[in-house]
Amino acid sequence: MNTNTHQIKKNLFPNLSYYDRAIKYPYPTPDYAFSFFNGKFLKGIHLDLEGRIPILSVGSNRAPIQLHRKFTFKQDICVTPATLYDSDVSYAASISSYGSMPATQWPSIGTTVDLNVLWLTKEQLDLMHLTEAVGVAYDFVKMKPGTVKIKDFKYNGDIYGYVSIPGVFPFELKKPKRLKEISGLNTKLKAIDEETALTFLMNLLEPKQDDLSIWIRNVIDNKDYRLTLHDKLKLKALRPKNPNWEIINVRMNGSLII
Repeated sequence: MNTNTHQIKKNLFPNLSYYDRAIKYPYPTPDYAFSFFNGKFLKGIHLDLEGRIPILSVGSNRAPIQLHRKFTFKQDICVTPATLYDSDVSYAASISSYGSMPATQWPSIGTTVDLNVLWLTKEQLDLMHLTEAVGVAYDFVKMKPGTVKIKDFKYNGDIYGYVSIPGVFPFELKKPKRLKEISGLNTKLKAIDEETALTFLMNLLEPKQDDLSIWIRNVIDNKDYRLTLHDKLKLKALRPKNPNWEIINVRMNGSLII
């Protein structure tokens, strides 16, 4: 392994503690196309994308480390840069099994966001549905035409994605916040990082708790507790009035990962 390859692996596949996995969401993501191909991480497009299903990634599904957790290098996948128009990426009114406050779309006229699109086979998409807890945490959606554009080549087909079922979480002044780590233009929401978002959430839900690492450990280890937090967050959530997507009903086999 040459020095450059070693540095890429170190940057994109960091060794994270449970705490860092929670607060470092949505994780390092390259601004170029990449593939998992023949058991390796490779820069560029190394697969035939014909027949694959393009999925807009707004949170950790943009990141090689998260995709490796879901698919490993045994699966061949490809990711290409894309631009999302007239929406921003905000914190969802939910909390993940690994302790992060996840991302979702929020309509925002005139805003553009740098994201990527993940190209999946039908079998890989079935697995993705389970990891996104479709029907419980996220809806599977089809983006409206023109709201997502692939950067590396022309593509005129449908593009899909996942959107939080409860909606976004309202912070101060009952407004959502955007993810600081994701770049965008003409953004209208205040940006905060994951650690700040989780600290706000902890102070709201457990005002007697003052140690974020202990609280996150409890969220991870105690599923029943985590699900009670979901119920509380649903009551506070904001729903979009004019979404840039339509919900697609899907049938799944297997257990949801929640």
